[in-house]
Amino acid sequence: MAATSQAASNSQSQKGLSYWRKQLLQVSLPALAKTGKHLNRLLQKPDCALRDLEKVIAEDPVLAFQILAHANKLSTSPDNDVSSLPHAMSLMGMDKLRPVLKNMKYIQFNPSKIAHNAFLQALHTSLHAASLAHAWAEKKIPGSGEANYWITLRLSSVYWYLSLASPKNYHAIELRVQTGESRSHVEHDILGCTCQELTQSLLPYWRLSKFTSDNLTRLLAPDPKMLAQIGRCAWIDSVAPETPKDQGIYMQTPWFGAVLAHSLALNSSVSWYSIQTQRTLKIVSAYLRQPLEEVIVQVHKDAVRFTKTHTLKGVWTPAIKLLHPPLPRRSVNHTTQPEKTAASASVKRKKDLSSDTRQKAVLKPVRAEHAKLQPVKADQKSGSVEKTKTSAAPSELKSLEEVQTTLFKLFYLQTVKEHQVFSIHQLMDGASQVLHFDLGLTRCILFMKSRSQKGAVKGVYAKGFADNSPFANMELDASIEHLLGKLMHKPSAVWASPDKINKFAKELPDTLWQALENPREFMLATVSVRGKPTGILYADNLGGDKVMTNSYYSTFRSVSQAINHGLGTLASQKEAQQKRSR
Repeated sequence: MAATSQAASNSQSQKGLSYWRKQLLQVSLPALAKTGKHLNRLLQKPDCALRDLEKVIAEDPVLAFQILAHANKLSTSPDNDVSSLPHAMSLMGMDKLRPVLKNMKYIQFNPSKIAHNAFLQALHTSLHAASLAHAWAEKKIPGSGEANYWITLRLSSVYWYLSLASPKNYHAIELRVQTGESRSHVEHDILGCTCQELTQSLLPYWRLSKFTSDNLTRLLAPDPKMLAQIGRCAWIDSVAPETPKDQGIYMQTPWFGAVLAHSLALNSSVSWYSIQTQRTLKIVSAYLRQPLEEVIVQVHKDAVRFTKTHTLKGVWTPAIKLLHPPLPRRSVNHTTQPEKTAASASVKRKKDLSSDTRQKAVLKPVRAEHAKLQPVKADQKSGSVEKTKTSAAPSELKSLEEVQTTLFKLFYLQTVKEHQVFSIHQLMDGASQVLHFDLGLTRCILFMKSRSQKGAVKGVYAKGFADNSPFANMELDASIEHLLGKLMHKPSAVWASPDKINKFAKELPDTLWQALENPREFMLATVSVRGKPTGILYADNLGGDKVMTNSYYSTFRSVSQAINHGLGTLASQKEAQQKRSR
């Protein structure tokens, strides 16, 4: 009990605004290795001038950002901000600039490393926001673009610091946000505070002018009603609506465009078609006094141009996000009227299994040693059934040699390394994203052992189907004579490729095959809890455009093994809850 209480207290102490502010202030931002080489050569020349250094520093936004930060601290005029790189360098001079450049950390970033990838993703989103703010500011007041550019980077820099201070927490936040959860809710859940609150707490440290600090503080804690009223002023019809006085004054607050661009970049990094992004675009329409349709077309064009000029390997770009379909709607901590709770939950489960079905997917705790997940050889032929060996040892997932996508790494990090699994719904949301976007497996179903019918499996989660309702009440025979029974009897995996589809279709229950509507190929894998088969994962590529390969099949098996880890975590949580209730 003492150890448990101490662990809980340590966990609580590592959360909250004051804790993370201290952590972020201890982080030193790096610069690019190639920038360091160029600067080193220039600094060795006796006739090196500030203008020569400026050309190189301007190519590295993080280094330039730090030069401006140093100049702000050295400024003797507290009422004026250093808002451009030439101003910052002239203020510091060669004497003060040289030691800063020599003491800087220069890193060769590798996107395959979790920490590096986190930083590059945060940087890419920040640069997208800064480019939007620059363009909008130039439209409003020519010549004000650069100042808005650097203010926007400053607003986003909290994510740079967080990705370096705790890449695991950064990835955990991003993975949950990518499945549709509210960013502020997730940040508060994991960090104990939001990143906007962290930005506000860092304003005094940045030593900005009181004018800038006061305006940013006001904009970073906006009144939701005010934003909603501004959104209603969007130019949707043929004639621009009249903007009320209070809303017009609020939009004239200095740096409003920078905060708006920061918000749009964060929302669009999840989905261009989410409700949050659409609301932000309406505010942009009101702010720029442009028709909403023109604003949407323009920001989409800007996203494509930005992607062409800012290409980072292993990082999701705004243009790629334009190709992703909208995320399914979901609500966090949605309250329902008591008299309608049971009925609405029942209807929802029958109508759409992509909603939360935790009540129907109760995991019985199994008191056994954790089973080690062994990699399955990738050179096995398609359509064959492979056995997955298990042994009692600390669990380790297969090597990520064939799986280099950011989305899979995020799912792997959260599920296997961090054990951040809260429900089957949340676990399968992440898995379905990997299956869809990385592998082209557009539809998936999770079957679990039926509690009402022995030797049968029941659908508890479905995603990607035009109508998910058939799987809500579907209980399938899983006897040893059928393919599902073989998978439940021995942990295995199946790839029914186009030339094998007819053979394996005959081994599936007729009810299931009719509901699947003749996919051209599909994959199946046993889902286990601590080595004990408890369900089956199904996925196919009906409507997709990707051709399945051995590496895709290997990744599919890796996803199923990560699901095994997640289910094991849920079982452990249930055991712990039962112990506490005794």
